Amino acid sequence: DESIAVAPGGRVRIVAPDRASTSGGDGGRLDAADRVERLHGYVVRGEVTAAPALIARGLVEGTTWEELHADLASLGDDDDDGGGAVQDLSSAARWLLRRPSHGGCFIAAVLDARGTFRLRTDTLGRCPVLMRDFGGGVWIFGSTPGGDAPHVRDGWRCHHPRHVLAVDPIAGDLDPTCTVRGGDARSRSRATRRLPLIPPNVEPCTSGTDALLAFRGPAFKPDVGRIDPANNPEGVLTAGDDPDWDDGMDAASDRLARGLVAAVHHVATHHRCTHTRPLGVLFSGGVDSTALLAVAVRIGIPVIAATAGWTGEGAKEPLDISPARNAALTLGARFELEEVSEIREVIDALRALHRVVHGMDVVKAGVALPVFFAARALARSGCAAALAGGGSEEVMCGYARHSARPRDAQNLGLSGLRSLHHRDLQRDAAATTTFGLPAYQPFLSGLIAEFAQNLPTRLKLKPGDVEKRVLRVALEGPLLRVPRSLTRRPKLAAQYGSRFNVALQKLGKVLGLGARGVSSDAVAACETLPDDFSFERRPDGGMAHGVAIVPPPPPPAWALLYTSGHNSAATYHTSVLQRRRCACVVPFSPTDDATMTCEADEDAAFLRRCAIRFADAVGLPLWAPGVPRYTRRVARDAGSSGDSGTLSGDSGTLSGDSGTL
Repeated sequence: DESIAVAPGGRVRIVAPDRASTSGGDGGRLDAADRVERLHGYVVRGEVTAAPALIARGLVEGTTWEELHADLASLGDDDDDGGGAVQDLSSAARWLLRRPSHGGCFIAAVLDARGTFRLRTDTLGRCPVLMRDFGGGVWIFGSTPGGDAPHVRDGWRCHHPRHVLAVDPIAGDLDPTCTVRGGDARSRSRATRRLPLIPPNVEPCTSGTDALLAFRGPAFKPDVGRIDPANNPEGVLTAGDDPDWDDGMDAASDRLARGLVAAVHHVATHHRCTHTRPLGVLFSGGVDSTALLAVAVRIGIPVIAATAGWTGEGAKEPLDISPARNAALTLGARFELEEVSEIREVIDALRALHRVVHGMDVVKAGVALPVFFAARALARSGCAAALAGGGSEEVMCGYARHSARPRDAQNLGLSGLRSLHHRDLQRDAAATTTFGLPAYQPFLSGLIAEFAQNLPTRLKLKPGDVEKRVLRVALEGPLLRVPRSLTRRPKLAAQYGSRFNVALQKLGKVLGLGARGVSSDAVAACETLPDDFSFERRPDGGMAHGVAIVPPPPPPAWALLYTSGHNSAATYHTSVLQRRRCACVVPFSPTDDATMTCEADEDAAFLRRCAIRFADAVGLPLWAPGVPRYTRRVARDAGSSGDSGTLSGDSGTLSGDSGTL
């Protein structure tokens, strides 16, 4: 729960929320009774007194914090790495752009000799950072809100993981992208590319992984009898059996298995896991969590698997529970089941999640609830850390959209990784750290991420077959030998496998919001629901004390580019479910291109008419100017003629006209 407080003059302190204090905003007074320094509702635990200083939390790969600090201390203010576009930065800033050079899950901050504070995280955002200005030039940086502002809505912002931020030592002003320097876009791009999206590859030590697999844990018992694919209700798996598709599969699966072993072992050794402080796995019985649990058991790490599910009155058993219990039993791991049967527990959990999860909505709530309750079970069991399967869908082509567009699967994976930090990672980190439990995603480790992302798509998915083929082959291969019955479970989203989607539907009824389509309102209402809210009902079925108050949705901050396909309508529907209102519908602009064929002209007119009808149907205004059709021919012609009418320029005009973000 520790955070970093930065004040003018280059003063840096390590602070933690003051649990005992009921008054805030004391501005750092010194309490005469206990002589504890407090700052804006935080207790000061320490202060940085020398520079250059490295303030770090988490783990790094390919090096150690001690080596990184020694490297930082050896630099001088006049050192230059020949970075071109970043030569105007100090040596400490250039050092943060270079080091840590590999992946990990960390926060790393540097206070240089000039008193300038700079901070970065791992480039995928596995260790999220929230920041807030407390006034007077005082900034707080932490993983969760705290102090006098204990709620994310109290002005907390998310730090972008691929930027280095800086706090001016004199005025206390914050520059969230201090690495962006240079006069033109190209030089700025060169500067920011110093922090890549995917951490550089780290090769696992072959002899080390062999030693772990040979001497640490037991081998798993094989399946009793042979699985007949024709009678297998979970489908036919041909991974590793087709020469036309599986060239290189053996080498790839062997490398992936070793990467998993090294990544899991790294987390366990970092937290010094023992039988009294075991490692935890957020377990669903799917192939990702099964892989993490199997590796931990196989190399002899004390581990607990925890599964959560909604088992309220009248609810069927969650689909995750039976497969997860059987998988843990087969692998020889301890299994903890967190059954949630009272709607009051769901409300309390949503209250807690609203305080720490940015952009909380019904979609995030459905996934955050099983993570929240499973983390509670692991914390109650004394686990030192939790492993989660986050990121595997992106690097292993696990989503349906990858199978639907196999030629674009790699780019779709990269696109997912770019938004993963604010879509999934911040949510999961907030849910687990509520119980003081750090979460790690081994599939995003430098030991796996770049290697898996760059594998040929044919090794990861095959039309008509299962996804994540190379992962399943790695689990069944000679290194891990996981029983084949555990690698065949079909993919199932967390909210459906745990049945917390049913809990959210019931929540809407309990709060008196109606029977259908109210899950999003119910999730929003829990943010401000009084602790003494009564569920008592009148004889006619109405709420005795009125229905729950649903906060209004945020102001419209989106514009829908309507292209006439079902994806446009689905996007609008999703935004409604997430209580994100659109300001207007953007059609394609009328064509005035004399070179365009009659067929193309008719097509453009059809697309525009579709957008007009859609806007009328949903009651949204139409932004009449529209944007050009961005086909390959349009892009080619615009590039050759130097036309400045790009989507970027049109977006700027749209933002000015309608105020959308």
